[in-house]
Amino acid sequence: MTTHWYKKLLSLKRVRNLVEDWLTPVDYLPYIDALLGDIDLDPCSTHFANNQFLRAKKIYTIQDDGLNTEDPWTGKTYLFPPTYGKCSYSVARGTWKWSMGSPGRSQIPSVTWFNRLEKEWKLRNIPEALFFTTNPEMMRICPKIWSYPVCIPYKRASLVHGRNLFTLNPPFAWGYFIYLPRHDFGFNQADKFIEIFSHIGNVIC
Repeated sequence: MTTHWYKKLLSLKRVRNLVEDWLTPVDYLPYIDALLGDIDLDPCSTHFANNQFLRAKKIYTIQDDGLNTEDPWTGKTYLFPPTYGKCSYSVARGTWKWSMGSPGRSQIPSVTWFNRLEKEWKLRNIPEALFFTTNPEMMRICPKIWSYPVCIPYKRASLVHGRNLFTLNPPFAWGYFIYLPRHDFGFNQADKFIEIFSHIGNVIC
């Protein structure tokens, strides 16, 4: 019985930690706004964080399970997925599951969430999107990100704690942006992204 309740408590703590995960640095918000304007969707957020910062018109919380929702993601989208844990796919359920240490075949959350974002963008459900992550491993194991413009900021990402809204000094993580441009920009798809984000880092196209 003790073991059962300990495991349940640990599971609840992990869910709470995910809800309290790190948020996009406030220093980046003006650049995100300049690029996207009004954000239609943030598929990985909390009501508290959204009200305080991005203010997307629609969000999915951990309870909504935006990663697995059957509803298409639509509109201009900003996405900063969980910074830790693993995502494993269940064939029986047909869904992804986040946990601190998924058994068997699993992916880092950044890759799993980016795959969903790219899928919706390719289906033209999303006209334009910006993806932010602090996971450097994604650069190696997900080479398709280099098909899109990438900005690597000069400074470490001063992430905001999801509940207490503190930052660490000095910041502990690097981050980078991946831009999925508007299709109607033609040959100049990356121009606006380069113009805006070159102020905070190197842009690779």
